Amino acid sequence: MKNSKFLSFIIIIMMLISCLMNFIPAFAEDASSESELKTFTDNLFTYAYVDGGVSVYSCDNASLAVTLPDEINGKRIVEISDGAFYNCRDIEYITIGKYITKIGESAFQGCTALKQMTIPDNVEEIGRYAFNGCVSLHELTLPQHLTQIPEGLCFSCTALETINYPDTLTNIGASAFYNCSLLQTPELPEGLTAISDYAFAFCYAIESAELPSTVTTLGSAIYYGCINITEFTVPRQLEKLGTLMFMGCVNLNEYKVEDGNPTYTVKDGVLYKDNSETLFAYPCGKPDTNFTVPEGVTVIYDAAFFAAPNLTEVLFPSTLKYIGAGAFEYCTALRQVYLPEGVETLYENAFADCTALIDVHLPETLKGVGNYAFYSCDSLKEITIPRNCKTIGDYAFGYTDGDDTDEDGNPIPVEITGFKKHGVFNFKAVFLTAGGILILGVIVFLLMKTIRKNQMTPEEHEELIQADLKAEDAQYVKILQDMEQPHQDDES
Repeated sequence: MKNSKFLSFIIIIMMLISCLMNFIPAFAEDASSESELKTFTDNLFTYAYVDGGVSVYSCDNASLAVTLPDEINGKRIVEISDGAFYNCRDIEYITIGKYITKIGESAFQGCTALKQMTIPDNVEEIGRYAFNGCVSLHELTLPQHLTQIPEGLCFSCTALETINYPDTLTNIGASAFYNCSLLQTPELPEGLTAISDYAFAFCYAIESAELPSTVTTLGSAIYYGCINITEFTVPRQLEKLGTLMFMGCVNLNEYKVEDGNPTYTVKDGVLYKDNSETLFAYPCGKPDTNFTVPEGVTVIYDAAFFAAPNLTEVLFPSTLKYIGAGAFEYCTALRQVYLPEGVETLYENAFADCTALIDVHLPETLKGVGNYAFYSCDSLKEITIPRNCKTIGDYAFGYTDGDDTDEDGNPIPVEITGFKKHGVFNFKAVFLTAGGILILGVIVFLLMKTIRKNQMTPEEHEELIQADLKAEDAQYVKILQDMEQPHQDDES
């Protein structure tokens, strides 16, 4: 037994040593890789060794104009590292070397004095948010062969007026020119296929949203807040259009569709899809106060009428089944909503912040109401819930923003004073329930009667036995009589 324990101990020790031996080389490799990333300086910049040469790691001077060398210590400078010039607030001009192929993420972020930048054609890759917050940058020249403008490239470059869009461009990343308030209308090249969320949001100087016919995908809120855009034409090859693309575009009054688009159609300036069964987007700058949704429409898409301030009345078709999330949110002039029979679902925030809404009729076919569906409709004082409505989301009716906020700074909902929510008395359900109870009562009665029969007192049990014996005796006597009858017949 002792030898067995000792052997087990030795095996455990050997296993631990093996693990340590496996760990030590890995640690040594990490150490060697760290040593390869040693930095050095020439009192102007700090550098680091990378594959293929050297990277500009950080800037150590406060010059107004900076020229990056092509080589250092006999090695080519091939990269600008992530955040290399982060918050270098004094630099106004930077010249990039001829061997640099990559600019890292946030490389020039916070260079608030930077005025102009030309990125040479040798640069093949630019990282996200490379010029984020460069508020003095008014002109940026991109490499002619660049295929992608990265996410947040010029985020909040509020002085940026001009930028070239290379002929090879295929994608523009999310928030690439977010809040570039002076940026002029972009001349985008044929071959561009995708523009991501918020790409040109709050670019107030943009007057046209004309896109090349090659675009197939558009994200959400791309032109959010571009108040000078008045119309938009859906490109011929567009397959996917994001929601709230023109949120806050108060002067957008018409949608158009380029000939040959298989997905989208337009009628009276309103955009539809799915063979016109889905009302996709209503131009929020349209001056009309009344609108009739055409027969055949089954779905009003998410945010379709978002912040359409002129609408006071919308008439719905008998074919309607679903109203999407935020479909009529912030329609502040809308006064009444009469939903026809056939509507089954109202998704979250469907009519939220419709502050003038005073009258709402919900159909008997309604099955569910999403969270915040009628939130902050302060003028709406009562609602009747249909009998078939099985789910009602949080704060769907009778709530608005309170004065207090939660830990994230969001207003805490409070009940609207005097709001009343009525329910319909479901006679059918009550009848079925009462019928079920009656049937159950009959079953219980019969069951109790059967049990009663099997729960006799001793005296009742004895009487039953005697009765059974008498019955058996009578039967026995009858059998004997039947047996004796033939003999009596023979004797006679």
